[in-house]
Amino acid sequence: MKNNHLTRHIKILAEGDDVHTLEKFIDQICDDYHIYDAYYGNIMTTIATLGELIGTIKKEKGLYIDVYFNSSPAGLSFTIKLGRLFLDIAKDIEKAKKTDLNDPEAYIPSIQQVKTMEMLSDEIRLDPEEESIVIRFNISGINDMLSLQRVQMLDNYFQKVVNIKEL
Repeated sequence: MKNNHLTRHIKILAEGDDVHTLEKFIDQICDDYHIYDAYYGNIMTTIATLGELIGTIKKEKGLYIDVYFNSSPAGLSFTIKLGRLFLDIAKDIEKAKKTDLNDPEAYIPSIQQVKTMEMLSDEIRLDPEEESIVIRFNISGINDMLSLQRVQMLDNYFQKVVNIKEL
């Protein structure tokens, strides 16, 4: 793991076995930047959810992904270089972005994972040239209203999930 004040990098197995290493990476960043409460939870859940999505798509053993962290005045960003997994992840992300929450397909696990990530982060951007996904958090701008809106969106979304599973 390479560390400096503004950027960091970690290489982990795409199989999900390195989830604790990824969590430790995020914990250290949040500790160093004094990020707690809502944004800590948003960052940890978003990145862990992406890890789950990657773990379900992996195609071969021993495949590594690179996770880069960058801090800038605009906020914090995580760039996950996916390599051969990029097209599958991009397909799920694009499908989720086009899926309305009232559509029954919005409750397929991979779509649920992307919708959760969208609700907790400020930007999810695909970079086809780098075969990566960039997830950005505007840590300087969160306030109580935005935090409550995100909680309400997640509550509404997961209430629909529970209702559909009960049918």
